[in-house]
Amino acid sequence: MPFLNRFTIVIFLWLGLLLCCACNNRSPEHPADRGKLPDTLVRYYNELIIAIDTLNQSKQKALVESVLSLPREQVGPYYAYFKGLRYKLAGIKDSALYCYRLMQADTAIPGLYSLQQYALFSAGISGESIVPSDKVAAMLKVIRQAEQEKSIFVYLLYDLLAQTYYINGNIDKAVAYTDRYFQYHPLHGSPVIQQRYHDISFMLAAKREHAQAMKQHLEQARELALRLGDSMALARTYDYEGQLHSVKKEHAQAVASTRIFFNYLKQHNLLKKYAFNNLATSFVRNQQPDSAIYYYEEAIQWARQHPGASLFGEYQGLAEVYRKQGDYKKQAIALDSAINIFGRNVATIEAGKIAELQTRYETEKKDQAIASLQTSNRLSRRLITQQRWIFLATSLLLGTLALIIYNSYRRKLLLARNEKLSLENRKLLLEQKALQLQLDPHFIYNAVANMQGLISSDKKKEANAYLVTFSSLMRNMLELNRQDLISVDEEINALEHYIRLQQMRFENVFDYNIDTGDLDTSEIQIPPMLVQPFVENAVEHGFKNIEYKGMLQITFTEEEGSLHISVRDNGVGAMEQGRPEKKSLSGAIIRERLDVLFNQEKTVAYFKTYSYTPEQGKGYLVDLYIPLLTA
Repeated sequence: MPFLNRFTIVIFLWLGLLLCCACNNRSPEHPADRGKLPDTLVRYYNELIIAIDTLNQSKQKALVESVLSLPREQVGPYYAYFKGLRYKLAGIKDSALYCYRLMQADTAIPGLYSLQQYALFSAGISGESIVPSDKVAAMLKVIRQAEQEKSIFVYLLYDLLAQTYYINGNIDKAVAYTDRYFQYHPLHGSPVIQQRYHDISFMLAAKREHAQAMKQHLEQARELALRLGDSMALARTYDYEGQLHSVKKEHAQAVASTRIFFNYLKQHNLLKKYAFNNLATSFVRNQQPDSAIYYYEEAIQWARQHPGASLFGEYQGLAEVYRKQGDYKKQAIALDSAINIFGRNVATIEAGKIAELQTRYETEKKDQAIASLQTSNRLSRRLITQQRWIFLATSLLLGTLALIIYNSYRRKLLLARNEKLSLENRKLLLEQKALQLQLDPHFIYNAVANMQGLISSDKKKEANAYLVTFSSLMRNMLELNRQDLISVDEEINALEHYIRLQQMRFENVFDYNIDTGDLDTSEIQIPPMLVQPFVENAVEHGFKNIEYKGMLQITFTEEEGSLHISVRDNGVGAMEQGRPEKKSLSGAIIRERLDVLFNQEKTVAYFKTYSYTPEQGKGYLVDLYIPLLTA
């Protein structure tokens, strides 16, 4: 019998025994009323959580349901963890986080605090494209504490940190913490854990294109797959083999290995979009464009039968193959499809972010209402008890009781006031997020219109270059919009991406210069995408239809504790544009953002615009002032 099946039977036999014991020893106590679980149960639950790594997802779900069927007093603080794990396996992230927060991380139970922090961080970074530095620092702090306490779950924190560094692109640290994960895993002798380690290590080696390490982990993974009798794991090694051949420029062998993996998935009705895409990519590298086109189109057909799959990468791949074949008409069609899909993806992401903010706001509001109700209930019960004593106590007791009631009432008022202030602060933060997100659709509409203009003008090469630069800018924007504040360095980087796009569109009709003087731009903070709308107005309305070389000057200076940002152009100016008093939509949004962020008590952030007179020369000037913030 394979190792995995034997191990699964042992786990479920133990769980059945525990269920029988629980039925015979049911306690009327609530978990919160107990000091802690018996050491025997703590040890069993810790071993059960460790063993979950060796099960597939269906068996993990069955195990979780078995634990949750036990009486709550027999599971204690582990009940909230297993309930959160149930939601995590079902893909319900918010409910999982809620359950993990309910865990009573009793420091008297070894490893429980480390387990709770792992669960919270793991659910928190799920689906993230980048993990903020403050969250990484918090993980490292928890890991140091777990190491000092010699927590049995420190290996889970190592695995989580390895995933974090992989998401952030730090492959060397991801490799180091993956090795620590395997070294400290209590079941590192299990073939299932060994196979997972070699699978992850192969992926990291492939990311670094380290052929020797890839070969070593491939051989180990294949040997373990054969020992376990896992046909899927064995087939996956052929996909690894194809990646190894690609790194070694052995493209014909890469096609053959990737095809074996593809055929296995097809035979077992397990095909996914990535399998078509990987095989098509192998054909592209092997100079077989017709085969590559066939599998890209097969991926598109598959995705149409499976709603929800994005085809942006497939259309990009088709466009590249058509370009190499010289078929620019089909390339343009594929690029147009890719642009449309990209636009829909961005709109979907933005709508999802806004919905997430609204959901978070409603959830926090509901939590505040529940907390207020619980406080009121506690106060009501205390008041009833005090009223009973009134009928039995002497005049001295009546006076003392009145003083207690007065203090309780005052405490209730202070608590209600604090809760109201906290709710207002959260509302302001959510309003700022929503205003920040309003800028993106306005900019995306103009950028996509510019790109469509290039395609309509039959400027295929310019459109292709524009698409690549636009894609880089959009990724940068999506990452920055997740943060309330970014460094001036990051803002300048985003501005330069945008200005280069406009230079391509207007065929270098203008130059630009960004001057920061002696400012420490890596430390000074600024709301993301704050300057871009002013730059957009300067380019769109200042440099349009000019017959001389335009110049855009952007400066960042410190003035009396404020950050002064100046955007100046030598374009036609507002008076020649025929709209001296018109305010743009983006300007209104920025004014609202400044009010939400900085101007709650008094005006400390604002901007002014000036149009030069004929005697001063052509051009337009925007002066923006915000408080000087540092990281």
